[in-house]
Amino acid sequence: MPTPASACSLAQTPTPKVRPVPNFHPSIWGDQFMTYTPEDKVTRDCKEEQVDDLKKEVRRKLMAAAAASPSQLLNFIDAVQRLGVAYHFEEEIEEASKHIYSSFHDANDMHGDDLYDFALRF
Repeated sequence: MPTPASACSLAQTPTPKVRPVPNFHPSIWGDQFMTYTPEDKVTRDCKEEQVDDLKKEVRRKLMAAAAASPSQLLNFIDAVQRLGVAYHFEEEIEEASKHIYSSFHDANDMHGDDLYDFALRF
């Protein structure tokens, strides 16, 4: 005698596994991101003004480094690129690079045998 299909399927269904509940530590940030309120226009404008002032200062330092020596200029450009803000100063960096190349394209023209400076010129 065959057994009904419904009786066989009930006997073979696995029982659900009971999983442990994780006990995570509370977040070190607390509810800071859940209760975030955007800055008002005055604060945002003040920060944008600070950013513009800092960009002007970097441009002034870039021009000062260009007047000082090619080694200082290359070091400054390297620092700006490593900080990840070189996209703000692409034109100035391009102009400085062309100036260095046109003035000191021969490695013997630049003074100093520093390996770091040589690598930056490369």
